[in-house]
Amino acid sequence: MDPLGLLLEIVAVAVYPGGLFLAALVWVTRRLGGLSQGLHLDGGGLVAVIAATLAASMASVPGSPAAAIPPSGGATPNLIAAVLLLVVGGSLVAPQPWSVRRIAVLVLAGASLVLMGLVGSTFSISAIAGSGGGTGEAARILAAATVLIALPVVVQPHRGPGEAALARVVVVAATVEVVLGTLIPPSLASPAAAISVVALVAATAVYALLLRAGRSATRRGHPSLVALAAGCCAAATVVAVIAARP
Repeated sequence: MDPLGLLLEIVAVAVYPGGLFLAALVWVTRRLGGLSQGLHLDGGGLVAVIAATLAASMASVPGSPAAAIPPSGGATPNLIAAVLLLVVGGSLVAPQPWSVRRIAVLVLAGASLVLMGLVGSTFSISAIAGSGGGTGEAARILAAATVLIALPVVVQPHRGPGEAALARVVVVAATVEVVLGTLIPPSLASPAAAISVVALVAATAVYALLLRAGRSATRRGHPSLVALAAGCCAAATVVAVIAARP
């Protein structure tokens, strides 16, 4: 990678769409979601924050430096790499023990993200976000819904203050950014690009309010949440298969 590419990668991790931009999403999520405001991190929490930040830097959002990194055409951040980073981060800070319901929704969320690659015929995040067609867009929306329903059940961001509390919120915010980023066409021009970024922040705020409202249900891994995630995943599978047909 040439010096310009290295500089752009540093900006992507430290400023946007990772770093400072992720920090803003974390602040919104904590304040509106009624989550712990503690700032303490243990070793596992620090690793989780780093992994989540790296995953967020791969998000397909307008103006992402990754799109301009040489070679021509930009880099191709991989959805599987981003998901693995989020899973590693989440597994380090999610509370123990793991119930059957939490494992079930985790599997459903992972399956939905794999379906996004099926729709785009690639696991390039930008390619998935840019995959056209009504069925492809519907599959991405349903897959995103599955992940967002499963996320608080798996990570349990409302589980009291502690050294893992901040890291959990970072993992949640990074996951929301990556998932919602797949719903934004990467080729938007100004002012639509700026509007979409504002919409991403607004959607994160709405999601945080839903986290607050559903705190009790997500803590208990309520069966209705598992059923809703399963329904969205099943619908996403059907639509993705249809979208992938020649």
